[in-house]
Amino acid sequence: MRHACLLFVVLTIASMGWSATPVDAVAYDIQVRLDPATHRLTGTEVIRWTNTASVPTGEIWWHLYLNAFAGSETTFMKEVGGGQRNLRGGTVDDPHWGWTRITSLTLDDGTDLLPELSFERPDDGNPDDYTVARTPLPAPVPAGGAVILHLEFEAQLPRVVARTGWAGDFHLVGQWFPKPGVFEDAGVRGRETAGWNCHQFHASSEFYADFATWDVTIEVPEGWVLGATGLEMSREAIAEGTSRYQRVTFHAEHVHDFAWTTAPDTLMMVVDAEFEPGRDVPDTWLAETAEELGVAAAELELPPVHLRLIIPRSQDVLVERTLRAARLGLAWYGLKYGPWPYPQLTIVDPPITAREAGGMEYPMFITTGGSRWMRWPPMKWIPLVEMVTIHEFGHQYFYGLVATNEFEEAWMDEGFNSFSDASCSAAIMRDHLVPELKAYDPWTGNRLQALGRRLPVKTDRFAWEYRTRSTYSFASYTKTALILKTLQGLAGSGPFFRAMRAYVDRWRFAHPGKQDFFTTFNEVTGRDWSWFFDQAFEGDAVPDFGVARVRQREVEEPEGFRWDGSQWVEIASAGEEDADGDTGETGEEKDDEGPWTVEVHLVRRGSFRGPVEVELAWDDGTVGRRIWDGEDRWTIWSEVSERKLDRVVVDPDGDWALEVRREDNYWSAGPQEGALRRRLWWMAELFQMMGLNLVPWS
Repeated sequence: MRHACLLFVVLTIASMGWSATPVDAVAYDIQVRLDPATHRLTGTEVIRWTNTASVPTGEIWWHLYLNAFAGSETTFMKEVGGGQRNLRGGTVDDPHWGWTRITSLTLDDGTDLLPELSFERPDDGNPDDYTVARTPLPAPVPAGGAVILHLEFEAQLPRVVARTGWAGDFHLVGQWFPKPGVFEDAGVRGRETAGWNCHQFHASSEFYADFATWDVTIEVPEGWVLGATGLEMSREAIAEGTSRYQRVTFHAEHVHDFAWTTAPDTLMMVVDAEFEPGRDVPDTWLAETAEELGVAAAELELPPVHLRLIIPRSQDVLVERTLRAARLGLAWYGLKYGPWPYPQLTIVDPPITAREAGGMEYPMFITTGGSRWMRWPPMKWIPLVEMVTIHEFGHQYFYGLVATNEFEEAWMDEGFNSFSDASCSAAIMRDHLVPELKAYDPWTGNRLQALGRRLPVKTDRFAWEYRTRSTYSFASYTKTALILKTLQGLAGSGPFFRAMRAYVDRWRFAHPGKQDFFTTFNEVTGRDWSWFFDQAFEGDAVPDFGVARVRQREVEEPEGFRWDGSQWVEIASAGEEDADGDTGETGEEKDDEGPWTVEVHLVRRGSFRGPVEVELAWDDGTVGRRIWDGEDRWTIWSEVSERKLDRVVVDPDGDWALEVRREDNYWSAGPQEGALRRRLWWMAELFQMMGLNLVPWS
């Protein structure tokens, strides 16, 4: 079974065009036991760490993430407000602190490294933070060389907080073992020199690690459900006195983290299912993607995936809905960004007492969220199961396969995925693939979130350097999603998704930075988008275009004097004789139907410069479009015409999704129509948020 599964992984990767299987920088062999009474882990690690940089290193840096929950003065606790406050609001009355302690650390030859271990605070200098440590080595590890480390450790799980810990007998075990940081070479993500990238655990950040091979053996009580990253390789019962345990070994390759969950089978149940592409990929999605990417549908074939759902028995009504959401996620992301190259996905729906464990991603392992109350309307109509399941699966691509640094460039992970899950959800609603959902439009929700922002927000910033955690969330999730939606509108869906797919293909099993994405996008689309990237990602520019004024007046007869080349001559008025004795009349009575002098005043109230399309509708029924480059603060389009303007719409297709204040994007000739249009826009926004798409957003 093990060899067959590994062969499947290798063949899947090879079928997607990579010349060789990626090389993992780290190999872990971990043995761990859970004491369910104390919620404590006791374990050992054997780590083979390979120096993939071009220069030697004489030290190893370590992440000790659980120490973020060791006391009220850690950096994490201070950033969430002190005490044992969780990430989603509220406080925990009985905190039950968590920690990680290395009790032994030696080289393969027995050299003791533990006495030289020191705690480091590279981000804020907080003396009460113990989430990063460093150990000098007796001899440098050369470029391409490796070192084998032996560790013994203990870890106390906290009461569930920040997607790890316990609640009653349920355990979600994440970031639980000592883990090396990433030794980055010069040039990686724009680094000037090689060095360790190992940040403290912050409230507004997640994780960053090397791709690795994992053999993890877990001991939990007999009769408990167990799920983890990777594939189960073996299982055996062990007895020690009156204690009955089970020892289960998991294996995974080409993933950069490992998480697991366990609970009594009286609380949680396991449901096995399959993603079958022939059955589960919507035909409309396949045809649409083939056209966007310019390939035959046969080239978009996806592999099957085994689904393993671990869910509370009290929430059995959500089983099919959760599995359907996972299948739709596998289909949409697989078509757009390439096949997911692993044979199994484990999905965990935590019990309601452990809601802090929900909504988290690990490679081949995600947690979602639901409630037994969702079996009845109106709760049944809320898209929580779909939103969370699809979003967390999406992280299998952005963070999982394309392993960006979530500390330093969170928007490349959360924002890329937020764009993708919103696009997937919009396609689900468009094609009526989830009958339970009656009211959901993700893009309207994103725009309404942006509407309330008063200060410009820069996206490209270290996660913990934002003014507030809500600002971090808006910049990293919502704003980046709207930026990419705007880029899709400006570039066109075909070029956009071809560039996105090329980016994912090029940077699978690697650590790209922003410039890697920018370069790939420019190359594939054949256009230089630096003007957009500079303002959207690296600046805080805000787009806001509008119609300031439209003037239409009948062309009047000329008056006064004109120069005839030799002298000034008075212009004859209508009905008066000119110098030649003509009256200037045509014999027909003049009406008020033109010609007209038409002026359209366009303004750029925002700081974002860029081209915007403008639709001009005339009173004879003709409609045309022009492009305004949007460089200046204003421009005036003027012409003499036999017709009058009936309507002007700036950005009629809504390509500038990042522009959320659009009430001045419309002008209408009727004295009340402009105001009515603006009111309809607001109503449309609210109706679309409720799923009642009565009028177009634009």
